[in-house]
Amino acid sequence: MKKEYITRRQFFTIIYAYVASNEMVRGIYISTYKNNVWLPAFLAMLIAILLFFIYSFIFKNTNSTDFKTAIENILGKVLAKVVFIIYFCYFTFLMILKLRDMAELIHIYLLQDSPMWVIFFYFLIVAVYCVSKGIENIARYAGIVFFISLSTFVFFYILLIIINKPCFENFLPFLPNGIKPLIKPALTMSYSIPMGELFALLIIFENIKPEHKKKAFKTSYSGILIAGLIMILITVSNIIFLEPETTKFLYTPIIRLWRRIDVENFLQRLDLIFANILLLNVMVKISVTLIAAKKMVDGVIKIKKDKIIYVVIAGIVFGVLLFIAHDYPHFIDFRVRIVVPYIKSTFEVFLPILIVLISFFRKNKIKSVQKQLDYNI
Repeated sequence: MKKEYITRRQFFTIIYAYVASNEMVRGIYISTYKNNVWLPAFLAMLIAILLFFIYSFIFKNTNSTDFKTAIENILGKVLAKVVFIIYFCYFTFLMILKLRDMAELIHIYLLQDSPMWVIFFYFLIVAVYCVSKGIENIARYAGIVFFISLSTFVFFYILLIIINKPCFENFLPFLPNGIKPLIKPALTMSYSIPMGELFALLIIFENIKPEHKKKAFKTSYSGILIAGLIMILITVSNIIFLEPETTKFLYTPIIRLWRRIDVENFLQRLDLIFANILLLNVMVKISVTLIAAKKMVDGVIKIKKDKIIYVVIAGIVFGVLLFIAHDYPHFIDFRVRIVVPYIKSTFEVFLPILIVLISFFRKNKIKSVQKQLDYNI
């Protein structure tokens, strides 16, 4: 099958939608820090860019054109298969988390009486259809979503400023306990919600046109930066237009913000419009993680009708969702206590950095061998 390519600008829109989809559950992770939450969010954005820069050496140190070959060159074929298997489980797990969050959003704001299994089934069917059409189609969809998201955000934000009076005193007290207590949440946010879970995007990177790859990582950093800055603006706006105390009630900070746009019976409930836009961004993230999980399967076994793998993965996700996470508060508590500090830190920080360190070792070893050969000749 002919390999599909995307431009670096299309990759930018995929990254933006991928990161922006985390806005859906960000309030759950920021509630403790109230009026100072914008600072760890800003630091998290910078650390996330640094993490993605570190990820880039998986390609740079191997001169490989695809993720599978790069990992095999670094770890060897046997160990690489082990990595592919565990990352298949991880990317599938990310899909489960995102779909459960999305179902909760739909239940709260859009379709309160719809059974959960119907929501899961519908979005998985759509995701399988999207990825079966190829990465180029997903990239074009992400471009449309980027335009809709950004233009709607600008329009709504102008309305918010016109209608509401900001209270900048809500920023106080500023760092009452110093910056030290905010370092840990900044690190956590960088590899988890809202700026993290970026490792899956490396699999999409291999589909960038060869002539664009040299500058593609710089474009990637721009995607993370723009999405991060918009999230910080949303955070700051929640502080100055709402009471800082309200952050502990926020499931979706941006939707709570748009509820402040209320002019008699003329302008109301614009939050429902943006709830639907959030779902458009979520579909990009689900598609990316589905593609990433399928690529991990390709790294272990070869299947002629490879599109069937998407259906199998979707079936696994659907089956798991039917039996877990019925109690959403307990589900969130499990994520905060177990998933973020142990699972995500392992798969987004420790394992990737270990792979990168090995890539430097292998690169230096190959150079030493080459120098010795040249000397002997």
